[in-house]
Amino acid sequence: MIETHLSRRLFLGGASAAALMPGAALAQSDGRKTLAFAATCRELAGFDTIPNALVAGAARAFPDEDRTALAEKTASPDLSKSLLKTLYTGMYSPEDGDPTRFAYAEALMYAAVEDSLNVPSYCGGVPGYWAEKPVSA
Repeated sequence: MIETHLSRRLFLGGASAAALMPGAALAQSDGRKTLAFAATCRELAGFDTIPNALVAGAARAFPDEDRTALAEKTASPDLSKSLLKTLYTGMYSPEDGDPTRFAYAEALMYAAVEDSLNVPSYCGGVPGYWAEKPVSA
């Protein structure tokens, strides 16, 4: 009885592992594509690091064939410009559809001037700083 019980467990474990294998291979393939797309984003934008939310939003916005072309460096100059515009504005604007905003504060247009400009609508100091009298008063 114990031997039969163990063989059922082994069978179920093996069947479960086999069922997961195609998904695991697909996930690895998608992971490589995502890394290649992120590398393309960094290369085009000229930044060493780009926020994950920005890369993930751009990856969701662009169709699969465009992401593949960008990652494999076979994209047209117009497609590369579209990706660069998307990264800097945090908004994907296809020619034949409505624009989609997926990032605001993470957009690279603010990273380029972060030393001298706060993101509009974000507080410029610690919470409640506006309630204190100015230093010069």
